[in-house]
Amino acid sequence: MSFDLSRALEDLAETGASRRTTDDEALTARVGLMASRIRRRRAARYAGTVAVAACAVAALAVGIANLPGVLPDGTGPATSPDPAPGMTLDPIDTEQVCGLALTDLEARGLLAHHAESAERTTPTTADAGFAEVVGVSEDADAAAVELEYFLPSGAEPSKLGWTVLVVDAEGVVVGALETGLGPAVTPPGATSTGTTTTLPTTSCAGDEPLEGRFSVVGVAEAHGVRDGVPFLERVASEPYPLELGGIEETPDPFGGLFTCNAPGPESIHTLPDAGGLTLAADLPAAPWEPGAQIVGTVGAADGATILANVSAGVTVALVDPDGLVAGFLVPDTVDVELLEAGDKPATVSAGSSLATCDPDGQLVGSDEVTIDGTYTAWPFVTAVLKEVVTAEGEAFTPPSEPVIVVANPVELAFSG
Repeated sequence: MSFDLSRALEDLAETGASRRTTDDEALTARVGLMASRIRRRRAARYAGTVAVAACAVAALAVGIANLPGVLPDGTGPATSPDPAPGMTLDPIDTEQVCGLALTDLEARGLLAHHAESAERTTPTTADAGFAEVVGVSEDADAAAVELEYFLPSGAEPSKLGWTVLVVDAEGVVVGALETGLGPAVTPPGATSTGTTTTLPTTSCAGDEPLEGRFSVVGVAEAHGVRDGVPFLERVASEPYPLELGGIEETPDPFGGLFTCNAPGPESIHTLPDAGGLTLAADLPAAPWEPGAQIVGTVGAADGATILANVSAGVTVALVDPDGLVAGFLVPDTVDVELLEAGDKPATVSAGSSLATCDPDGQLVGSDEVTIDGTYTAWPFVTAVLKEVVTAEGEAFTPPSEPVIVVANPVELAFSG
């Protein structure tokens, strides 16, 4: 599932760049936070997942993995041969590394190590794996960091763990946590595996909140086999700059219209003003199937012509028989389109994936998610209006706050 409103409203279309306003930038920041919260929950997460935020429309919470303890010097999977001498790693103790510089940790060999048993009989390349911090998100509730481990050639990791280090401008560790080793989920042919986990936001020296400019480093520890030979390695990412503290809750520009486990709209007549835009959605025939195309036709009311940046895929909120939002069909597009809605129809179209609300208000999306029964489907797109020409020919520039354009609800059946 790639519900990427971040990209979708981040640029508000390359073709419409010259029409951007400061309100587009404000929407970009808001949607960046919203979209950063939705990630596919992988088939096997580390134990101890904690929900950190309820989801609003498109504010789809990130699963947070956080297990206390110290990275053990593991011995690889139970099904692998016993490791050869030297096939161990010194543990990273998050309390002991507090106050040390990254250069000190590098000198001690704690940030980079690759070892294989002496059983290899096939040629190997010199390449090792590497780690990357993909992104960071922070709101009034919590902060999270998205991490990705890129595998060495021929590697099949069975266990993977992360240590997250926050360092100051001098490269000194001021915050740290580790996840512990957990199962590494790497489908055949995969070149990387990732997770999203808690970002330390308090000082490891005294629990004071961290505020200001810092960098975060992700340190991956992997155990497994490489071309059939046991291996283990530890690799550290490049420092990823970030700013912590002073984050205030950003109001939902759509007033929490569709919030996980909360009541859906009472009727089409209680929806927010869409600035004159209209939406008609062509939903797939029941029962819905993964990847099904959803087509939306964007129009303008009262004979007007409206130029607007519109998300290029239709999102569908699913309201259960009790009137509560139970999930979403999210588009698989990463684009935004500059559309002219008026005499001629303007359409958006994208495939769809299912994400459901768990009891904690967290959105869960994966290929294995299914639901049964009939739900009230509320299709919608988001937009920023640029120009309006009325039926009488009067042209004006409308307020550039984001709007949500909702189509008439329909009943949609699902069969898990």
